[in-house]
Amino acid sequence: MKIAIIGGGLSGLVSGYYLSQEHHVVIFEKENKLGGLAAGFKQNNWQWSLEDYYHHFFSSDKELRELLKELMIDYFFTSPQSSNWQDGKIIKFDSPIDILRYPYLTWWGKIRLATGLVYLKIIPSQKWLPNQPADEFLPRLMGKEGYQAVWRPLLKGKFGRQAAKISSVWFWARIKKRSARLGYIKGGFKRLIFALADKIKKNGGEIKLNYPIESLDQLKNYDRVIVTLPTSNFLKIIPNRYRSHYKKKQSINYCGAVNLILTTTRSFLPDDTYWLNINDPSFPFIAVVEQTNFINKKHYNNNHIIYLGGYYSVNHRYFDYSKDELLDKFWPYLKKINPSFKRGFIKKSFLNSSSFAQPLAFKDYHHRIPSFKTPIENVYLLNMEQIYPWDRGVNNAIDLAKKLLNSSLWLRMGNNEG
Repeated sequence: MKIAIIGGGLSGLVSGYYLSQEHHVVIFEKENKLGGLAAGFKQNNWQWSLEDYYHHFFSSDKELRELLKELMIDYFFTSPQSSNWQDGKIIKFDSPIDILRYPYLTWWGKIRLATGLVYLKIIPSQKWLPNQPADEFLPRLMGKEGYQAVWRPLLKGKFGRQAAKISSVWFWARIKKRSARLGYIKGGFKRLIFALADKIKKNGGEIKLNYPIESLDQLKNYDRVIVTLPTSNFLKIIPNRYRSHYKKKQSINYCGAVNLILTTTRSFLPDDTYWLNINDPSFPFIAVVEQTNFINKKHYNNNHIIYLGGYYSVNHRYFDYSKDELLDKFWPYLKKINPSFKRGFIKKSFLNSSSFAQPLAFKDYHHRIPSFKTPIENVYLLNMEQIYPWDRGVNNAIDLAKKLLNSSLWLRMGNNEG
């Protein structure tokens, strides 16, 4: 068959990799590079590439590990430090002992918090959870004290006004998948992107960059089409007569992400923390991620790499800021974390943003998930909205693509009746 794939992110590339082994595949990507949210870049004097948005993976990410092995790409695991910023202090927070040492909880609060986390870790399925917002469920599970001190500020920092609506299932999935040891691809995630693209081309497939698809009519000569766009963007390219299939009440909203990357001559986080959660909703970002407290700085010409990340409504003013304007906005808060850090330590900065970074998983989300099947014959939808209950990520993008290609819907040749 001749198969078109709209979107060169991970799910599109993985689909193209497997399909190109038997069919002629053409991937259409509107940007000038592949990878989507997993895309990266490399400076001339760096040995390794760097992701546009901070990336790592967990020991539980089976699909990614199997694909890396299949493509003969090396990776490793290590245990970098995670911490919270709270009340003007950096507090280590990545082990049960750290919970017992947490200074802003009573002993009873620590026990309730730890017990709640253990429960979320050991239950096998979201079916063990009530279908309600995390803001209602978590205080009962782990105590009001632990929830108010640790989790509520993080939810509010990430989701803003929408925080009270986020599902308990979304929160469970974040805890369930997390492992103390974090994985990283030797050379950066761009190696995976390039390897998939190279395999597709060697199999006779094509990849067309800077090639937006504005109407499915452009692809009428293809036997099948896989669309990896958000559903709202998918609706913009299909004929009007099919749009009523997707009711407005079933639409899924997103929050966007803005990510400022700094290369510096000095380390920013003084205690070797890799990931610093900001437990203070007054801050304009929710995380400081020092890549070079996770990956050796020698791979980046001995530069220190710092990510400053936040999630925002898609019409937030930060999407219109330049990288210098955003640094000006962030700078007073960076000085609160490390007063001795000087602006002169910054060598370069890079700014990335996406309007579709995180689907908002409210308690009725499972009723809104779009199907692989679309109302258009031989057109299939494949996007991060379908990953639920899991969160978006490389492993889940791979898993989702394989689920489509192994489904009876896809295997029923030439027929889109599901």
